[in-house]
Parts: sequence; structure tokens; C-alpha cells
Amino acid sequence: MGLHHVGLAVSDLSAARRFYEETAQLEVLPGRTVCPDQPVQPVDSLVLKAPNGCLELMQFEETVPIDGLAVIGPGITHACFQAPAEVGLFEKFIEGQAKSVSIGEPPIDLNGQGVRYAYARDPDGSMFEVEALDVPQFEGPIWLAHIALVTPDIDQAVSFYQTLLGVAPYGRVNKVMGPRFDEVTGIEGVRIRAAWFNTGNMVLEFWQFIQPQTPVLPVDRAFSDAGYNTFALEVGDLEAEIQRLAAVGVLQDAPMRLGQGMKEVFFKDPDGNVLSLIETNEAAVLRVADLKQIDWLPSPARPVIKAP
Repeated sequence: MGLHHVGLAVSDLSAARRFYEETAQLEVLPGRTVCPDQPVQPVDSLVLKAPNGCLELMQFEETVPIDGLAVIGPGITHACFQAPAEVGLFEKFIEGQAKSVSIGEPPIDLNGQGVRYAYARDPDGSMFEVEALDVPQFEGPIWLAHIALVTPDIDQAVSFYQTLLGVAPYGRVNKVMGPRFDEVTGIEGVRIRAAWFNTGNMVLEFWQFIQPQTPVLPVDRAFSDAGYNTFALEVGDLEAEIQRLAAVGVLQDAPMRLGQGMKEVFFKDPDGNVLSLIETNEAAVLRVADLKQIDWLPSPARPVIKAP
């Protein structure tokens, strides 16, 4: 099991490809997409692969640049790129017309542990994070480290994803705050609760903003709106997972889709975020088994799902 890919709706596929592929040194996979179908079909799409994860760019007829989802959410707010500090990845994104969300002099050292952080928005207004590492624990220049979901109820979100993934979060904190966090988020007096799950190859990160408060609203965005619209988790036995989740009240949101070496079923989490579970075979363009794993985190690198 692992995080197969993250979906990002863009207004101009060629421009988005140049922004992410060239700057983050990502590989373009063959074919338009890794999945047989989407809740709304894009007019064009492509998949960009980092050593440990993939970003699927989708262009829809109605997608236009936006002001951007607020840092405080709710919803899938950003993806994170990790790179050796000497690469200067954040500066390269800024040269590519990204707009910094972080203030001061990003990327910013939060805790003196060899990592500097910064948030920015791409030309469509979608936010991403850069973590500049003095001593990377991975091989290769740039990894797609995590995606972040902001929720008005982190306890509910953690409970749902612990059931979904079959593992507990490897980290939880209830008081993220301080002037350096203000600079990273661009919010004065910020205070956050957080949790992290290791899916094996990428991390799912959860935030609940306490100050200012994450709006207590369901995620209500069109699939074609610019920004992150879905993510997919690969499983070994999709039918078994559907039955396991149904037994605890987690029901699929649409009929199963088949094709391109995979089966896929969409769900919504308690906040309304769209996600899917997929099962692949040898004909699939991409399989989690082909991706690098995060072996240094305290969570199991390859989570095992237990039957109900």
C-alpha cells in the first residue's frame, strides 16, 4: 500500500508542466493519465513522477487561475517538495513566477535541525511547500514528500484515516506555534494542531488551525477548480478493502472504474475531500512498488491493513 498519486487541476497544462517538471526535475510518464477515469474527465492531462510519488496535472475546459485556497483550509491545501539545500529549489520556483506565501526570508529554519521551510503559490494560485534539507535521507535530487489536508476537526480526520490506512499516525502535536511558524505560514499569531501518517512512500499531513480557526465547513469545490482535487492510495486487494470499509460505514462514492491495468473506487472523507483506492497489475503505467519508500520514519514503511 502507498500513496499512488496526487491530482492537481491546472488552467494551462503546458505552462504547469514547465513550472513543475523543469524546476522540480520530475519525469513525465508515458500516456495522458495513470487512471482509467475521473469524477470529471479532463480535456488533457499528464503525470509527473518524483522518485517516491507522482503528481497528475489535469486541465479542464472551465479551469481558470484562482486566488487560491486559504492556508487555513479546509481541504487539500498543498503538496511538499523536499530537496537538498544546495539545489535552491524555493528560489528556482520564485524565478519561475511562484508567489511566496511565507514572509521574512524564506526558506525559514524552524528548529535548528537542518531543515528550512517555505510556502508559495504556483501561477494558478495552488499552494506548495519546499523543504530545504542540509542532509537528505534519500537519494536523488527532489522528492514529493507529502500532501497536507487541513481540517476543522483533526480528531475526526485522524480517526477516519487510521481506519482507512490501518496504522496510527506516527506523530501528533497539539501546540504548533511561535514567530517562525508565523513567518512560514504568513499568518501572525498562528497556532496549529497536527498529525502525520506514513503511507510507505509519502506522508499524509493533517493540520487544524486553532488561531485563526479553520472554517467549520465541508469542502465544497468543483473537481475542475484550480488546485488539488484528489489523491489515490494503492491497495493489494481492492474488493477486500471495499468490504472492510463498508463494514465500518465507509461507503464508496461512485461505481468502480476499470482500465489501464487498474481498478479504482472513489470515496469522500468526513470533510468532503475526494480520494480513491486503486489496485494495479503489471499493465499499469505506475505502481507504488516501483516508487522509493520512506524507510526512516517510525511508522511502518509498508502498512498492513487488518480485516475488520
